Amino acid sequence: MKGFCLRAKSESEDCIKTYIMKVQTQFGKKVKFVRHDGAREFATNSLKDFYEDEGIEQQTTVPYAHQTNGTAERAIRTIVTIGRSMLHHAKLDKRFWAEAAMTAIYVKNRLPSPKIEHKTPFEIVYKSKPSVKHMRVFGCRTYILTPKEKRLKWDPKARAGLFLGYEEVSKAYRLYDIEAGQVVISRDVNFDESTFGLSPTISDEDVDDLDFESLDIDNDGSRQTEYTQAGKRKSRPSDEDEAARRPRAVRHRPGLEEATWR
Repeated sequence: MKGFCLRAKSESEDCIKTYIMKVQTQFGKKVKFVRHDGAREFATNSLKDFYEDEGIEQQTTVPYAHQTNGTAERAIRTIVTIGRSMLHHAKLDKRFWAEAAMTAIYVKNRLPSPKIEHKTPFEIVYKSKPSVKHMRVFGCRTYILTPKEKRLKWDPKARAGLFLGYEEVSKAYRLYDIEAGQVVISRDVNFDESTFGLSPTISDEDVDDLDFESLDIDNDGSRQTEYTQAGKRKSRPSDEDEAARRPRAVRHRPGLEEATWR
């Protein structure tokens, strides 16, 4: 299953052409037909010429009869259901629906299905089982490392964020920077999978014990990525210092585990 988030319907044409050429080039599979609901953006003259040049048959479904395109309709319904559940669990509103949908697709492609002998769609395409060691709970709290070059001496070394998904092209994570109000891509991040919500509150105590280590990303043909262990505890203070410190609860912060990202 493949999904795309477009800013406008007019982007559909280029997206369709690019994806068809990628399938035929990367996987050596010939696209024989394209089925759609007859919307204008799917039936432009340029697309018709493209289909004809590529020898692709164009099929349209019957208006108001969704069962004629049942496979696509069921897939969309499944992704919407998963994405809606993830948003609810993460206490996030509908503005994050696109991120939830893309993450739902990522997860669905790595779940076994009885329709394909309990294999995963990923395994069918890439001929190997996917690793899930790098996967995290959607919407959980994250601590995003601010590079030394971008922070002043007394600035906190991390920013509070939310985990939104996976950036497959750069083998990194998609994160929402709460204070900046924007999506960022980072490999240097620590996860707190027990905390959710958009509260931007972050204290020095939240990051004092975090040991951020840059991820060693391997972008060669093997598509393997090494994740080093983060979230290590630093040396403990002396007994006197410990007694003087304000008591606080220590949350479990799972670190980045060694994984193979496929």
